[in-house]
Amino acid sequence: MEKLKLIIDTDIGDEIDDALALYYAMRREYDIIGITCVYKNTEERARITKRLLSLYGKGYESVPVFAGHGTPIAEERAEYPHTCHYHDGLNAPEYAPDGYEDAAVDFIIDACEKYGKELAVVAIGPFTNIARVIEKSPTALDKAARVVIMGGAYYRQYTDWNVMCDVEAADVMFSSLPNLECVGADVTHRLPLTREQHEVTLNCKNDGAAAEIGELIRLWSIVNPDRYPTLHDPLAVEYAIDPEICETERARVKVISDGFARGLTLNVDGYNKDYMNPVYSDNKINEVVVAKDIDAKAFTEKFLEVFR
Repeated sequence: MEKLKLIIDTDIGDEIDDALALYYAMRREYDIIGITCVYKNTEERARITKRLLSLYGKGYESVPVFAGHGTPIAEERAEYPHTCHYHDGLNAPEYAPDGYEDAAVDFIIDACEKYGKELAVVAIGPFTNIARVIEKSPTALDKAARVVIMGGAYYRQYTDWNVMCDVEAADVMFSSLPNLECVGADVTHRLPLTREQHEVTLNCKNDGAAAEIGELIRLWSIVNPDRYPTLHDPLAVEYAIDPEICETERARVKVISDGFARGLTLNVDGYNKDYMNPVYSDNKINEVVVAKDIDAKAFTEKFLEVFR
């Protein structure tokens, strides 16, 4: 089967797994047609992305990168200072984004119209850009083969970072998309690297991008001295290409947007209290695909192959 084209929507520059996911996708020769950045200082994120693409080369240096929307949709527009694990060298003119904010939204809309079922949109950061796409063109994303997210939790009750950063955007997305497929944190948290595996990624010298990944990991480790990376975002990228990698099921999911449980992605069918709470029998709650299980050892080995 021919591999789908990918748009990756990312908050690269904070947690290291976004950068690991991008490098993984390049080494696997996935057809990335564009990257949009999201959350807070998106220009800085776009420059990190452009530098990684350029250092890897092999055609990826020509992939367009957009500094998308940084401000959550329910908040006033904000200018964000330095927000990423940053180092010198990103201010070169060649690392400037290919467009800003609505240009990222328009790029996603146009790609959905152009490629349709040949395209998967993979959102591995907060969902502000995705919500902005839905607001501007409510059916554009429906045309893609799938919209894959890393975010939420569907079998354990806790709130996930990508949802919490823009709860209103997550609500728009979960309420709207018929082709939404969700790789939740309750699955990806099964993919922490060991110290030895971490050293493999840190010390890889396969190419210029691998050396850059090592530097980004070093910067990340300064503020996370007692942690090793977890493969949240690499799994979402791989799932977009090979959904058989996860056991999945369909479920109605409701984002709780206010109150004590704000940000919870409630698996209404897993909650299983229809007979006691009739509101959850509402068939208008959107049904999505959620990942339920993963062969953690097999995927981790597949991931590490690209660093060896």
